[in-house]
Amino acid sequence: MTDHKNKSGFFIGVTCPGCGSRLEMEADFFVLTCESCGSVLRIKMPEIPPAYIIKNTKSRREARSFADRYLKKGSLPLTESGVEIKMIYQPYWKVDAVLLKVRNRVEERHVYYAQEYGAEQDVSYEKKLTDINLAAYSMTHSAGVEDDEIPHSIGMKATYLRMEPYSQDNIPDDFECLPVVRPWEQVIKNVEQGTARLNEINPAAFGKNKTKLFHPIASIIYFPYYIIESNSNQGLRRLIVDGVSGSVTSLVNNCQPREMNALDSSTQIEFGNLDVELHRCPNCGYDLPGKQSYVYICDNCHQLVMLETHPLMSEGINAVVGSEYQNDRLFPFWSMKLPDSDVGVVRMMFGGIYDSDRLILPAFRSANFESLFKLSKRMSSAAPKMDYISIDVFDRHYEPVTMSLSEALVMAEVIIYRAKVGKTSGENCEPEQFLPIEISLMYAPFHLESYFYVDSVLRAVTFEKNLAG
Repeated sequence: MTDHKNKSGFFIGVTCPGCGSRLEMEADFFVLTCESCGSVLRIKMPEIPPAYIIKNTKSRREARSFADRYLKKGSLPLTESGVEIKMIYQPYWKVDAVLLKVRNRVEERHVYYAQEYGAEQDVSYEKKLTDINLAAYSMTHSAGVEDDEIPHSIGMKATYLRMEPYSQDNIPDDFECLPVVRPWEQVIKNVEQGTARLNEINPAAFGKNKTKLFHPIASIIYFPYYIIESNSNQGLRRLIVDGVSGSVTSLVNNCQPREMNALDSSTQIEFGNLDVELHRCPNCGYDLPGKQSYVYICDNCHQLVMLETHPLMSEGINAVVGSEYQNDRLFPFWSMKLPDSDVGVVRMMFGGIYDSDRLILPAFRSANFESLFKLSKRMSSAAPKMDYISIDVFDRHYEPVTMSLSEALVMAEVIIYRAKVGKTSGENCEPEQFLPIEISLMYAPFHLESYFYVDSVLRAVTFEKNLAG
């Protein structure tokens, strides 16, 4: 049985196809090893949004106890013997994206000048400043029928609670799973409108503020609630209790009995199911290494295996040569060649790519998107000054590729737009589709110096050590 004591965050429960054992994997991980039979497994995501369930942790008895505690605190009569308790799973859309914020503000500054005889003169002036930031965005929105009694969002709970893939087997018999009826297109439109309204909360001191979402990813999360109805001196009273924390989310007095929504199946929205497959080399069938990466070299036949393919992807992998450090870590980067028509434009926006005709992006994940942007600028500038050699084996120095190529292509658009915004303060600036003419994977050596990694060839590119974990 997998030990969960040291785990934290969002988990997905899966079943091993080799022996049927129950396993758990973290949300950002897609490769794991079964502790029962030793099989190396890979999670295959569906093409349409997947669905998950957050299991209830409170029993019916506990839910009623929490309801009575809430009523007692408000000096209200407790639930009576004829109480009726219904249990539901309410669906929510989970939206994960990259958020770019541009805030134009004016800062008042003071300068003190020394005068004769020790007197000082205070001179104040205003300076225009533009703050630009890339950050992760995560939010949940109701996917079921409109209901004022059920919370419209479960907030940040979706980022740390344990989940299981949606299936009838994972739904308790006494729970009713409400249908998904709110389409994704409507939800993402509302999300984009909501983020745009953030500009009005803190108006721009000059120009225009911008708030823009990139690469929104959708999933469905079912969350448990108890609906407790009992009679009181004010008629029928209904409480909604959170099935995980036990908190009361709403209280309605003098209401009508709640009727469960019986919707036609045609109104329900389809969602995808996760699949678990053996993590093996497609050439020889040998188990691939059990580490998280989108790129592998088979230990048996030494074939390069990429979990994602692309028609522009070059064969083989290159590594920077010339390092004299023995304890280097070789970090992966996606190298994307720009079309001739874009080279001058991107070079001007980045302000220091020199003769580079490529955009270099980190091929490892990080929640600090602003630091990824800065590292991409530095590597794009440095790449033409480095020499490369082809490699056909990974040793312990090579770091895994944890940012997929599809994610990197989106990040390229974000990075170019971020650079463009930095030059214009957000004025008359819109994202454009990024269309490279060639893509390759390269590794560059870095060594640790205090709190930073420094590239081991030019000794010019640095990034914070916590950026790569």
